[in-house]
Amino acid sequence: MNKQDLLPWTQQAFEAFFSAHDRQAHAYLLAGHSGLGKTVFAEVLAKTMLCQEQGNDACGRCHSCQLFESGTHPDLHVLQSEKRTLEIANLLATYAPRYLEDESKRKKRKNPSAAITIDQVRDVIPDINTRPHISACRIIILNTAEDLNINAANSLLKSLEEPPSECFFLLISHQAGRLLPTLRSRCNRIDFRTPDKALALKWLNSRLPGRSDTVDLLDRAAGLPLRAVALAEGNQIPDESRIVHTMLQLANRKIDPVTAAAEMIKDTELVDILAPIQVFIGNIIRLKFVTHTNSVRKNDDDRVLIDIGNRLNFKELFTYLDNVSVSKQLAGGPLDDLLALENDLISWQKLFHK
Repeated sequence: MNKQDLLPWTQQAFEAFFSAHDRQAHAYLLAGHSGLGKTVFAEVLAKTMLCQEQGNDACGRCHSCQLFESGTHPDLHVLQSEKRTLEIANLLATYAPRYLEDESKRKKRKNPSAAITIDQVRDVIPDINTRPHISACRIIILNTAEDLNINAANSLLKSLEEPPSECFFLLISHQAGRLLPTLRSRCNRIDFRTPDKALALKWLNSRLPGRSDTVDLLDRAAGLPLRAVALAEGNQIPDESRIVHTMLQLANRKIDPVTAAAEMIKDTELVDILAPIQVFIGNIIRLKFVTHTNSVRKNDDDRVLIDIGNRLNFKELFTYLDNVSVSKQLAGGPLDDLLALENDLISWQKLFHK
């Protein structure tokens, strides 16, 4: 694994990191949606920084690079939840068990823990306060950082406020707004944005040769290339019917938008909520256009959407669709995802206060 393994839309950020070598911080927040290559970026960055050649690309030959790829590098420390470690088999999952609870304790739980706990943070602190074993520095990767529970986050904060020398923290976050503001403020932020569609399709076509539906896959994946690959491999996107049901309940004032937002975003990224909402609004607009003809078969689902469309005018629908599109573009950025979703759901319900 080296620089050529980076996804093409992340290469500029990688080069910028090393061009600012003399101004490097001790902690970085890699923020953006899942499916954009942040994990690969963190792995390549960590390997390069630990490489004994100390260039801007890992040599792949030195003892450090060999240990890194084997999952046994003593200067790389990874904290992530037990649940993530069990569900996603990658290089980080090879390193993570070192700081998980021992197997006897984990077996007592009904379900794997979805949190990074204070014990994990406490266990890593002695290791990061020792001198590097074979490299010039030590790397601590927190994946996914929003999984830190409140006690773990406060414990980590102390290390970020007074970082050990020759030590770098890489916090990977799909929902940076869920992190403590004090944690975010102590990290240099590297934002990962949804790539240009032409670039994403070029990469996706090279990854899925022979597929004729890459445009559709990318659209269904909200423009996130790695998610498009997951869809091609048969993985499912979040339950769209649940999101539509929530929007209908909001329209009929059966639920509170703030409560709904908290429940929706609890285990789903903002982009995965807003993409189905865009489709939902688009379908309402489409049916509003064609209900005066017999060209649409009015099944039960269509009748529900037609009723919603009859309660709103086109200007209201298109304005709301534009606002949701803006929120989707900003999702995963510096704005708080929960507050952004609350605002969109409140705005939707207000359309029906007539």
